[in-house]
Amino acid sequence: MKATWSGFLRIGLVTIPVKLYPAVVKRAISFHMIHKDCGSRIKYLKYCPRCDKVLQDEEIVRAYFLDKDHYVVITDEELASLKLASTDTIEVKYFVDEREIAPIYYADAHYLLPEGKGGQEAFAIFYKAMEDKGRAAVGQAVIRQREYPFLIKPYQGKFLASTLHYYQDVIRAEELGIEIREEGLDPRYLELAERLIDSLTEHFRPEELVDRYAEAVLKLVEAKARGEKFELKAAEEKAKVISLMEALKASLEKAEKREAA
Repeated sequence: MKATWSGFLRIGLVTIPVKLYPAVVKRAISFHMIHKDCGSRIKYLKYCPRCDKVLQDEEIVRAYFLDKDHYVVITDEELASLKLASTDTIEVKYFVDEREIAPIYYADAHYLLPEGKGGQEAFAIFYKAMEDKGRAAVGQAVIRQREYPFLIKPYQGKFLASTLHYYQDVIRAEELGIEIREEGLDPRYLELAERLIDSLTEHFRPEELVDRYAEAVLKLVEAKARGEKFELKAAEEKAKVISLMEALKASLEKAEKREAA
């Protein structure tokens, strides 16, 4: 697999040559919009409703919305002057107990590996030390003129470098104004819920995390490409639940039967 970035990992005064590799590939299915009569791809025109005309690229400028009918025009030159110069180093700022990082901050995952034999020893030393101490490193780098915060942690003989969401981009749960109160819960419901959780508890199976919709779409495409008829299956009607107690009891009975089998 081709590396997406190469540079250095700097921890204190130690500099390790490294490469970043994608840890996740998003295999989304996309469609084109075509004219059904002739099969040509359609074009989306840049249209001004006030002037009632299609615009050319040179007639369009970038603007920031302030309020209704008020914008601030920003030129390409002004934006270019603000861009950060790309660096060749992921600078570690500090170490942290990984459990302190809320999952909501995680963004894209990458593998971070040493480049060449020169950095392998230092890489292995920090990998082992961080693994033994249960620590992760918080760092940052400017890559392709954009600054990225990273969380770097040992993972299966490699460093897993995850980009992090910026603090201002994360919506705190308390901002939603919804509070769950534990006081006054019916102990009967709680006991059944705990039994249901125990009955359905298993080891994590990542191989079962399959995009069934994408698979179904590909089967549809392949069948139609072969000129075959594709039969649509009606969605199964779900059973209606009368009460929470009934739902808990029925769920527990089903889980215990599966466990016994």
